[in-house]
Amino acid sequence: MPIAVKPTPARARAPRVTPVPAPETAGGRAYGGLAMEERVAARRARFIEAGTELFGTQGFRGATVRGICAAAGLTDRYFYESFATLEALLAEVYRTLTRGFAARLTEESIRSEAWSGDAAAVERQTTAAYELWFDTVREPRFARIVLVEVLGVNPDIDALYELSVREMAELTIAPLAATQPALKLSRARREMLGRALVGAGLQVAKMWMTGGYKLPRRDVVRTCVLVATGTLAALRAEAADQER
Repeated sequence: MPIAVKPTPARARAPRVTPVPAPETAGGRAYGGLAMEERVAARRARFIEAGTELFGTQGFRGATVRGICAAAGLTDRYFYESFATLEALLAEVYRTLTRGFAARLTEESIRSEAWSGDAAAVERQTTAAYELWFDTVREPRFARIVLVEVLGVNPDIDALYELSVREMAELTIAPLAATQPALKLSRARREMLGRALVGAGLQVAKMWMTGGYKLPRRDVVRTCVLVATGTLAALRAEAADQER
């Protein structure tokens, strides 16, 4: 998971969609103060919220269009207005959750120049980032959808998952690479390092979730911090060797 964030005292919450209540009456003119496009967007948001709830509690394979519609308080006519299939809704729920996490991380990001500080400062910043990640994973719906439910559904969602991991890998490795400008990482190696760090965060999070969150939070955070800071130490050693 990405690691360039400032410490934050507030507990991070899984992203929630807060839809604007919208009438079901269709029409091209403004109705109830909302234009047609706004009503469509509001209904779509209600379906995303319902999908987050049901996919995150019952699981994707246990959900139906009828159940989603009941949870959203809308009819299937409006479901198909925004989504062709349940898989399409799952993809949008996953995008909403992962982009919400990335946005919170970015909002609290430290500029790459700050990573030129001493090892203790970098470790504090790394710890804060993993605390944000595990606080988010502690929300069971987020964890189940992001870590479990999107896996092995269909090729389109597999491709979406791959894209998300690739983007997160770059977001993760960027601050570490920025600490060693003299070290010229190839594109392939940079991506491999980022994926290794993301993989650590995902696998430890899945272990924590499937174990009922019984492991101490400080231990799961510390495990990932050790992986990240160990990677940084190795990069620094390589940079020093290249400068000799």
